[in-house]
Amino acid sequence: MAGRVPLGSGANQNRVFIDLTGETDPGDSEVPNNLAQSKLPFVTALAYHPPTVPLKRKSVDVSEDASDTSSSGIPRLPRRARLSHAHPSPSPFPSPSPHTPSPVNIKPSQISVVIPSPTSKQKREIAIAQNVSNVNGMDINIFPTTDEQERVQKAAYPTTKARVDRRSVPLSFKSSSDLKKFNLPLLDKTNHLAKLRHTLDEKLKRINGPSVITAVESPTRLAKLADNFEFINGYQYRAGVERIPDASDFNIGCACTETDGCDRFECDCLSKEEDSEDRIVPYEICERNPKLIVANKSFLKRKAIIYECNSRCGCGGRRCWNHVVQKGRTVRLEIFDTGSRGFGLRSPDLIHRGQFIDLYLGEVITKAEADERENLTDGSHTQSYLFSLDWYVKDDDDEEQNMKVIDGRKFGSATRFMNHSCNPNCKIIPVCTTNHADEYLYNLAFFAYRDISPGTELTFDYNQGEENTTPRKIDPEAVQCLCGEPKCRGQLWPNKRKGQASKP
Repeated sequence: MAGRVPLGSGANQNRVFIDLTGETDPGDSEVPNNLAQSKLPFVTALAYHPPTVPLKRKSVDVSEDASDTSSSGIPRLPRRARLSHAHPSPSPFPSPSPHTPSPVNIKPSQISVVIPSPTSKQKREIAIAQNVSNVNGMDINIFPTTDEQERVQKAAYPTTKARVDRRSVPLSFKSSSDLKKFNLPLLDKTNHLAKLRHTLDEKLKRINGPSVITAVESPTRLAKLADNFEFINGYQYRAGVERIPDASDFNIGCACTETDGCDRFECDCLSKEEDSEDRIVPYEICERNPKLIVANKSFLKRKAIIYECNSRCGCGGRRCWNHVVQKGRTVRLEIFDTGSRGFGLRSPDLIHRGQFIDLYLGEVITKAEADERENLTDGSHTQSYLFSLDWYVKDDDDEEQNMKVIDGRKFGSATRFMNHSCNPNCKIIPVCTTNHADEYLYNLAFFAYRDISPGTELTFDYNQGEENTTPRKIDPEAVQCLCGEPKCRGQLWPNKRKGQASKP
């Protein structure tokens, strides 16, 4: 710092420096505020806002004398003590302090101003302003004319890519070594199989009655069973299907009393013979198990419908023997893999002849909806799960359009997995339970046609009414029968919806 002239003395006594760059020279010494005010009483701080970008320092002198002085190494005040000359206003009163200095007159040649250099943008604007004659009105740099076009292109939809023929693209499979190379997790078949079993078990737990289990080892079949089917406990009514309420006045019941129970010969819920007034009694007490009420042998050979007592009956239903299907399933069931015939159903329990097994459930749809679903699978050799509720529908009846159909493909009970046999051990019987007034909605109940030992597959005839018949010619469009019975008909015909196919 030697060689510098002290502030407030000599040639620097009446000098003023104005810094507009907002920079501070690292070589300059800082001047405290008290020193600046004591030795330079004629200066004060400037209110200046620094620029947003770093600027170069350029010294512009008002006169040649000021230029010589500014280059002589005279120090400037620091940024926070930025000073400027100020003329105090004259006061009519004398100064209260004897040390108050009198105003000092400073010549313009004693003022140095440091201003920033112009930016590149400012230089271009200055050049354009100086050369107005060279400005071209079509210059896109000055007057852009493609802004609107560029904006429209950015907002436009992307161009359509050319179609790719997927059949011509070869498939590439990565081995387990490639997965290890990329640190990708290997599929754990054990965990995947356990997850599928857990999903299926959770669905099976929602089924009412005794347990329903599975015995499927194939992950592919297990995934099909777990992901593509939902177990339900009742009909799922779809659009166009309206059910008559049980409390409707059209629903009737018997006049039996709760004390005496239903009379087998007088109960109004029982159907009558065609040629007499005798009642058709469908149930009896099981000979081998007195706690069970089963369908009697003579009724299993009939083609008839069962009317069970309902809530409108005087018997109440608690101790009524005509409450079998309504009390639900009494046997355990197991869904297993049969191999070539897909899934099958069996029971680990002994099933007595005439014992109720379970209901066939699903979506209840209209005939028009069933026709559309049937057309979608026509010719695909896939199994049909459509059951027509056509017991009261005659062949020439106009009310066929009001017929309802049960579709058990995606929703249903465990009986959905029962296979066909030309010599079945089960029979499906229509049963009216809670409502006798609705002829278009009733239950389809499976009963054991004979005693069934534990572990035996449960089967029924998909085409009831065609027993002991042999087709003259096998239809190539029909599904091949794989029951393996000696009197096998060779095909499942028709390969469409099933029905009761018989009238009383």
